[in-house]
Amino acid sequence: MRKVLAVAATAVFCMGCFSDPADPKTWIKKLDDPRESKEAVRQLVKLKDPKAVEPLITLYKRSRDVEHLKAIASFKDPSTVPVLIDSLDYSEDSFDNASVAATALGDIGDKSAVEPLMKALVKPLPVKTRANVVKLESMKALNKLKDPKAVEALITVLSTSSEQQDFFLNQKAAIYLGTFADARAVPALVRGLFMSGSGATAGANIFQQSRTSLIAIGEPAVDKLVETMQRKNEIVEADAKKNDFFPGIVTQKATMLLGDIRSPKAVPAMIEELGKVDEGLKAGPGKGVSGHQSLIVSLGQIGSADVVKPLLGILSDPKRATKHKSAAAEALNLAGDVSALPALLKVAQVKFINEATKVIDPEAGAVVAAAATAYSRLAGEEGASAAFPKLPADLDESDVGVVFKNAAIRLALAKECKQDVACYGKYLTDKDGIKAEKASVMLSRLGKPGLVELAKAVSAQDLSVRLTVLAGMGRFGDKSCTECLDALAKQIAKDEGKTGDTKHICDEMKAVRAQLSH
Repeated sequence: MRKVLAVAATAVFCMGCFSDPADPKTWIKKLDDPRESKEAVRQLVKLKDPKAVEPLITLYKRSRDVEHLKAIASFKDPSTVPVLIDSLDYSEDSFDNASVAATALGDIGDKSAVEPLMKALVKPLPVKTRANVVKLESMKALNKLKDPKAVEALITVLSTSSEQQDFFLNQKAAIYLGTFADARAVPALVRGLFMSGSGATAGANIFQQSRTSLIAIGEPAVDKLVETMQRKNEIVEADAKKNDFFPGIVTQKATMLLGDIRSPKAVPAMIEELGKVDEGLKAGPGKGVSGHQSLIVSLGQIGSADVVKPLLGILSDPKRATKHKSAAAEALNLAGDVSALPALLKVAQVKFINEATKVIDPEAGAVVAAAATAYSRLAGEEGASAAFPKLPADLDESDVGVVFKNAAIRLALAKECKQDVACYGKYLTDKDGIKAEKASVMLSRLGKPGLVELAKAVSAQDLSVRLTVLAGMGRFGDKSCTECLDALAKQIAKDEGKTGDTKHICDEMKAVRAQLSH
């Protein structure tokens, strides 16, 4: 009996010898045991008890093991900020800890990390080094912290040439500057419109990222863009000389952005610019791009009352280049002023076929086609009965013949739907892309109800229709269209990372989202 009692007593006594695996103290005691330390760290991370933070910090200070730092970071505890900041010190050969620390500091959200992260971001490194991951994580963290001080460091990264750093860093800096939408970034972003990679990144550019961020900044970017258009931006001009920019490209990109931002403030300078020589056109086919062509279209995008008269003047000027007159036709459509309909119809009815020789004048034909297309996009019910020239039977399927047929389809839809949002809405998914395009154009001009209907077509399978939808939303929408913003956010999330045409559309959706942010 005594033996049984002794055994029982020993069993009761030894119950205190077993450790509770749910008690962090159990594992904290094992952190210093080389055989059990790894499992102890794993269990403490799993338990997420704040009591484990300080012992883990002590362990990390002794080991400098990145796995131990990851364990500390997993708690997202403000008390870990000092050790995380200390871990931001890195080199080309030792950077894993700094990368983990930068990510964790962004997650914790303590503003005391801003300046250390900025220091890590601007640290000089060789162009191709794996340590660039620290810079990328530092940018992500600064973006989460949203402290305006970070803008200066991002500007420094954006402004560094691809000969001195990985061009991928420029791209990310341009993107993150858009989330801050700080006017201080305007000069760097305008320069970014023209920056390109070198060496392994030759041919790459950050135009789209810089463009979207400038749109997000909006009105404060206008003066610098006008200065650039006028070829008075000293930094861009120096880059143009050094890198032998294509004639016309500076005017083209600067005016494209002015159209995106849609500020009437820029119109007088833009109209004045039309009186100057189009350097890209002067260079000749294949040797330059027409800056005035972009300028004219951008005037239509701005669409203020004072753009219609100069656009009509270009359209009817026999001395103007075909590209300019065709651009003026589309710009009048974009401006949305139906007072331009008679002038567009007059140009669309100009004869471009020699009756005696049956020879087509291609220049005149191109302008006629542009005018007919613009007229049929702009016209509502009031202009839907217009007729276009009758072509010889053998030209029915020519390019101009197809243009006239498509114009007739647009006008027929305008006659059918009039001002009815629901009527146009049902055609947004029509298998006939021309009907879908006309529906999207008309809906964009029918106020908030039309824009809400357009938002439903942001995911249209026909990418050309989706582009028209985006153009309408960008031209006539603003931040009051929450349905538009929600639809864009969902589709961007779905298309992010895709390539080809889908990537192009995704980039355009980001630009339109920036337009609607104002």
